[in-house]
Amino acid sequence: MGNPIIFEQKDDSPKIIMDYEKKEIIVEGPSFPEDAVEVYKPIITWINENEDKLNGLVCSFDYSILSSASNKMVFEVLIHLENLFKRGNNVTVKWLYSFFDEDMLDEGMGFKANLKVPIDLVEKQF
Repeated sequence: MGNPIIFEQKDDSPKIIMDYEKKEIIVEGPSFPEDAVEVYKPIITWINENEDKLNGLVCSFDYSILSSASNKMVFEVLIHLENLFKRGNNVTVKWLYSFFDEDMLDEGMGFKANLKVPIDLVEKQF
């Protein structure tokens, strides 16, 4: 478990950091890959493999762009986080958005309205 698992950002996919020690997942950058399942499956696998040890997990999403295929996979990740939450784990999701990006705010609001896991909508400060 030790070291964080890091997937570096590419032109079409976000940087992903899964840090067991800090109990955090960070996803940031663009997300419009050809195969969104391939990009997001490692997060779901990591959550499933560590689910009994992730109380206090914070997951931050900070996108510059989010395709519809990526949106579906983010929803899948959030469902897994919600399952952790429903089993009594303290789980927090931070959805970051820019003041000028109403679409990204709307995405976060949609997730928040449809899921029970706590989702904080956080306006990025520049």
